[in-house]
Amino acid sequence: MKTMKLRFTALFVVFLAVSFGSACATKKYVRNRVGERVTPLENRTGELEETSRRNTQDISRISRDVEDAKQRADRAQQQADRAATSAEQANTRVGGVEKSVEDLRANLDKYSLQKTVTVLFNAGKSELLPEAMAALDELATQIKGRNGFLLELQGFASAEGKPELNEQLSYARSEAVKRYLAERHNVPLFRISIIGLGVTRPVADNSSKEGRMQNRRVEVRLYTNNAVGQ
Repeated sequence: MKTMKLRFTALFVVFLAVSFGSACATKKYVRNRVGERVTPLENRTGELEETSRRNTQDISRISRDVEDAKQRADRAQQQADRAATSAEQANTRVGGVEKSVEDLRANLDKYSLQKTVTVLFNAGKSELLPEAMAALDELATQIKGRNGFLLELQGFASAEGKPELNEQLSYARSEAVKRYLAERHNVPLFRISIIGLGVTRPVADNSSKEGRMQNRRVEVRLYTNNAVGQ
């Protein structure tokens, strides 16, 4: 009886040893299998995190590039707008210049009467009186240093004497005015034209002394070229 009890105890101990060893072996196997599964997942997770980080950086860089490109496009558009405005202004200026040139050409041979100065003479004389010289001096100061002007001298006479002599006398009076302006004030001769019109175009009645005095005259007409003003 005692011998059987010892055998049973020995078998139980063997069973426990086998069971414990099997359990330990099973746990180790499980750990190994789990490790085989977890390690690739951990590696994959790390790769995904690195990929996500790089993607985030790439997105940030692309966003900056897009913003830079947008700013460059805006600046280019502003430059294009300014260039278009400058071109329009240039076209406007060119159009204005072309019109000015056309107007200038049209007015090269056109003169406008600016002023008329009348100087009087004694009967039968062509010498300038002091009052006439003073009037011519004032006119000369107004045209000194100017261009684009012409002086037209029209000489007249009263109805006294023969018509032929009055015509010669009216011309001599215009010549006297021309000489005075040329010698005293250096007015170019090519700017002065003279004519003697005799007793034509009286401005007063020749039947009176005062009327005849008004008719013994030279009308100095100042013309200015229309193109000069432009």
